[in-house]
Amino acid sequence: MGMNGNNDPLSDTKKKLRFNMNDERNSLSNIQREQWSNEAIYHMMQVLESMKISNFLVYISFRSELNTRPLIEWGWSKGLQVLVPRCNPKDYSMDIYSLRDWDELSSGSYGIEEPNPLRTSAFGHQCVPDVIIVPGLAFDRMGGRLGYGRGYYDRLYERLQPYVDHRRAPILIGLGYEMQVVNKVPMGRHDAMLDILVTEKAIVNCDKEGNDGINSFQ
Repeated sequence: MGMNGNNDPLSDTKKKLRFNMNDERNSLSNIQREQWSNEAIYHMMQVLESMKISNFLVYISFRSELNTRPLIEWGWSKGLQVLVPRCNPKDYSMDIYSLRDWDELSSGSYGIEEPNPLRTSAFGHQCVPDVIIVPGLAFDRMGGRLGYGRGYYDRLYERLQPYVDHRRAPILIGLGYEMQVVNKVPMGRHDAMLDILVTEKAIVNCDKEGNDGINSFQ
């Protein structure tokens, strides 16, 4: 959950991988980033189209992250409720908002665009998204994810548990570039595991291992 102490071996391993992957992702050219983003978003649309959902929670992309804006606009065009998070740096928690227009965003925590509370209202804690699309610095094909170290999404997933109908728990989907996929992400016991991983090259069912769980496009 990104809640490990700063002096344990797992935390040190995560810190090193986080630094290396952030550096590699930042080195991508704008052209490469745009091409891979478009391809990955197309695959994400395929995944969501195959599901019977009425909403999905997605992050607003920042810096060298894969661009999620086309996915948000696609959601609007399909009549899906697009949900986006707003971070609370004091306790590393998240509130969930419905996003209906780009004008409802303003610069928030860490310089990331977030819902403006003056323009839209947050849902209560009982709001459980059908799908939660999460960013990350590194992923693996078994469902491992390395976030940014503050544990926002892990805390959100844990907070939702009392309100979850376990016949339909939120589907956690990692979204990133194939170059962010590693053999194994170091995971702690509080770290939430992904159900699906989507990149520009593949859709991976993380419940399975090996090729049986991978739809590769290249």
